[in-house]
Amino acid sequence: MVRAASTDDMAPVGRELANLLNGKLSVKEGTKISYQSSNLAEDAAQLQQLASSTNAMLIGIASISLLVGGIGVMNIMLVSVTERTREIGLKKALGAPRRTIMLQFLTEAILLSLIGGIVGVVVGIVLSHVIAVVAGVPVMISGLAILVAVGFSMAVGIIFGLVPSLKASDLNPIDALRYE
Repeated sequence: MVRAASTDDMAPVGRELANLLNGKLSVKEGTKISYQSSNLAEDAAQLQQLASSTNAMLIGIASISLLVGGIGVMNIMLVSVTERTREIGLKKALGAPRRTIMLQFLTEAILLSLIGGIVGVVVGIVLSHVIAVVAGVPVMISGLAILVAVGFSMAVGIIFGLVPSLKASDLNPIDALRYE
């Protein structure tokens, strides 16, 4: 039985013990036995480094996805503003304040991205359960992660819906009513 004096000495003591056993142990002719020592703390540190780099890569991919999704929301909202130019002109001609029109389109953008975020969360939960069954590993989904994901999708709706809603609220009612 071997005992190290401290946790810092465990790795060197393990290597020395493996060397001692490999040098002193006699075995039958033709049989080869080799003892090895491994440091589980180093293994855990390598796994943690791998997890950190994987998380950084996933954050990068998610950021690009959010940017692309945001641009998609903005394009859809700009098309919506263009298609509804006459409606906007009529509302402004009847006295609708700039803020009301802006909030209408901003709310539409937020709802669009919110629905997309909820669908994404549901698909993510279903896929994680399918992968867990196939891989035979447990799955744990955090409620906080779901709220953060939906919150981010709403933030994307606000940020990328701002330009179209400002464009809609800045339309001149006379020009908007003449628009074909």
